[in-house]
Amino acid sequence: MKTTIPKTIAFSIALTVILLLTKRLPDNPWSLLIVGLLINIISAPIGFYIVELIANIKRLPLFFQTRILLPEQYIRMSFAYLIRIKVNGKYLLVKNRKGNYYQLVGGAYKRYVSSEKLFEELEIKSDRQFSTEHGIAKNDLRMQVKGKHVLDVFKWFASKEDREISQWREFCEELLSTGILNKELFRYIDYKYVDTLLTPFQKARYLDCQELLIYEIFDLIPNEEQMHELEKLIDQGNNEKVKWADDMLINGLGFNEWSRETEFEIGAHTKWAANLKYSNE
Repeated sequence: MKTTIPKTIAFSIALTVILLLTKRLPDNPWSLLIVGLLINIISAPIGFYIVELIANIKRLPLFFQTRILLPEQYIRMSFAYLIRIKVNGKYLLVKNRKGNYYQLVGGAYKRYVSSEKLFEELEIKSDRQFSTEHGIAKNDLRMQVKGKHVLDVFKWFASKEDREISQWREFCEELLSTGILNKELFRYIDYKYVDTLLTPFQKARYLDCQELLIYEIFDLIPNEEQMHELEKLIDQGNNEKVKWADDMLINGLGFNEWSRETEFEIGAHTKWAANLKYSNE
């Protein structure tokens, strides 16, 4: 249905253009031949671009920036997920493994080896910006891609093919493997999809290029036992591994309006996820 409507509109526009042109032609066999040629020459390219445009109507500014303005320029893209865990009006935050700040549980999605062929076809370069204790992070969905292929990457990501689709890995690594939460109680979890945040084009912090950051936001749905465990954890207060922050603290990125002091640093993407809205403040 999604592709039928754009194709129908494209065909209608192409047909209208052809009819307008043929009105000026004399009524003879040569005119019919010319009409046939016009149908083949005009309808295909018009149809292609109109279908592309309508299919990406929600991303029209992005279409213009990537396909028109920056088709050959490499753009950094990062696809990640964040899990909001809220107890008594406060969010559970964990320490970022690469920086001295706190954030919601989550991280970059991984891609599978089976995606290599597509990445070669789209001329995608792996992002080498981040490293871990085991070296450069491998197969993270952080990449550099030419502007003309940006929307193709979005389409591939939405297909869920050849990539990680579960949010369990980071939950396990950040909360269970670290001993923050009980492995038995949280061996199974439920969560729901909330929204997807896309940042505007902005200068990459450490690279000489523009970047787009994409975050899928989820809410944990704890059962009764799990909620009791989380309530015990919040009662224990903050420590080096875990911080709890209300909306005021998150919106101030760790700055407490009452004490006029910064309690701890909070990553900006945590604020975006809490508010479901990008902000450059």
